Amino acid sequence: MKVDLTGKVVVVTGGGGILCSVMAKSLAASGAKVAILDLKEEAAAKVADEIVAAGGRAVGVAANVLDIESLKKAEAAVKAAFGDCDILVNGAGGNKKQATVSSELDFFHLDVDAFKWVFDLNVTGAVLTTMVFGELL
Repeated sequence: MKVDLTGKVVVVTGGGGILCSVMAKSLAASGAKVAILDLKEEAAAKVADEIVAAGGRAVGVAANVLDIESLKKAEAAVKAAFGDCDILVNGAGGNKKQATVSSELDFFHLDVDAFKWVFDLNVTGAVLTTMVFGELL
């Protein structure tokens, strides 16, 4: 079943990555105007270009989910391109080998700084993004 998102504005963080780029393309295929946010502007632009080439509407925007000012700039760019956000996909995230238990690294020897970085990216990044874009929902 295909959902009709015609006229909806969707913001996808981490949209330049493998998983979120597929989500963004699917949302665009459902009629949404999609703002692709990514730390790497070229990755965001590439996905947006692919959506536009397929007949959709998209814009690529550089954004660091750990930097509130960067998110505010991204919000302004999204509003200028499409208006207020209707849907937010907090997809930015990641991991570090030094913060992951494995056969080579047990729990008691995890790198605490790496663990904090992973936590900030995956949790704090979603909170900050929601603080900025959530008011538009």
